[in-house]
Amino acid sequence: MNIDSIKVELINWIAGLNDRQAINKLMSLKKKSMPAKNTTDSKIFGSGKHLIEYIADDFNEPPEMFNMYQK
Repeated sequence: MNIDSIKVELINWIAGLNDRQAINKLMSLKKKSMPAKNTTDSKIFGSGKHLIEYIADDFNEPPEMFNMYQK
């Protein structure tokens, strides 16, 4: 069984719900399972480490255009 067939089965099951109490329970479970937005709890240390691919050897050196300010 692949993920698409599971999604279709779940959608059909949800569409067949007629009991308002069951629908409310399902919605509350969805809210609990979703991470809260704009909180520090959802941030994971090191989760962006793959974003930087290259750092130049002279990264910490000041740019040449600032040489006149350093004299």
